Amino acid sequence: MARLDYARKRRMLIYAVALLIGVCCIVLSACNKDAGVYDVSDKGATLEVNHFIAKFINILYEGIGNIGWTVVAFTVILKLILSPLDIWQKLITRKNAKAMERMKPQLEILQAKYGDDKQKFQQEQMALYKREKYSTFGACLPTIVTLVVFFVIFAGFREMVGWKYANDYQDCYNVYDQAMTAELGEDWENEANAELFAAAKDKAQTAVYEFYYDDAQVESRSFLWIKNIFVPDGWQKAVPDYLTVTGQQGMVTSRITGVQADEYEAVMGRVLGTGGWAKEGKWNGFLILPILSLALSVISQKLMSAAQGTGEKKEKKTLKQRIEKLKNLGAPAPAQQQANGKEKKPDQAQASMKMMQYMMPVITAVFALMYSSAFALYMLVSSLTSTVFQLAFNLIFKIVDKKKAQNPVAKKAR
Repeated sequence: MARLDYARKRRMLIYAVALLIGVCCIVLSACNKDAGVYDVSDKGATLEVNHFIAKFINILYEGIGNIGWTVVAFTVILKLILSPLDIWQKLITRKNAKAMERMKPQLEILQAKYGDDKQKFQQEQMALYKREKYSTFGACLPTIVTLVVFFVIFAGFREMVGWKYANDYQDCYNVYDQAMTAELGEDWENEANAELFAAAKDKAQTAVYEFYYDDAQVESRSFLWIKNIFVPDGWQKAVPDYLTVTGQQGMVTSRITGVQADEYEAVMGRVLGTGGWAKEGKWNGFLILPILSLALSVISQKLMSAAQGTGEKKEKKTLKQRIEKLKNLGAPAPAQQQANGKEKKPDQAQASMKMMQYMMPVITAVFALMYSSAFALYMLVSSLTSTVFQLAFNLIFKIVDKKKAQNPVAKKAR
């Protein structure tokens, strides 16, 4: 049976990676199709979060009291828990990068020697990969793990936002109901006198406003310049309207059910259109979190690329030596290869890895811009800690490489 060529194997690997990511996303979404959705039709029901990430954040929140600082604490704790995995990822990625650096001259020689015999070249290439213990899958593995963790955390924050929407409305409704009951009795919904009902409604909405902007309430949901951390840090309204909380507007999948528009607007009427930095309650923030998240994500990826050795490095063999070796094999020199239209193509595994690295900043920017400030804050702190870790690793690797270069015995053994 004819052996599958390397190009086909590589394509199959890329398809498998894409399929794995897709399956992970589908599984995370299908684990609980109602994740982030809460029914508020029973105003006296106790609402609890279901996702384990949201539960952990809620436990921290009860002790800290501010959701913003809770997210910061959660992110740092998560990074510490995942640090062994992070170290393993960096080590395996660096190992692959070093292997590719060693193989690069040999791959050029093989390509020159077997340029017209693709099957033979691919066989020799796979044998070289095996000898040097280079893993194409290992090059993509860190990004795959990062994406899986990313979507798991996102599912937890999505659950938390839906729970907060429901709790805020439920609390405001209870304040509204108590005020209406105090004015009109328990059967206030059937009050026939329009003037009495309007006067009672005005007092009830005032009570809701005072409750919503109580110092403790404001402190719990605000963070630095952000008015409401459960709303994106941007042009969105600080107090979500009916279309937003019911999932009919925007990209947020968290939503509440069991409430009609007229009821929601009656309860939240005086609060809606307030709380923002601009008129009509708009501009919950200033786009600071999305911009910083994108910038730090790019920096983190650049540092990772530097640690992997994907940048330009000086090779120990000079170009003259490599050309001489190619001539001894009876193969055309690099300049002649280019003239003959046989210019070496970049390694596809490295190209795929680099493409996947660029995916993370783009994903980070989109999620930070369109989803809650709480999740954007998580991504920002996560990128910041990753950058600090990567700087530390780069420094350690630099010291190790310097010592190896100064030690001929270790260098020879390597």
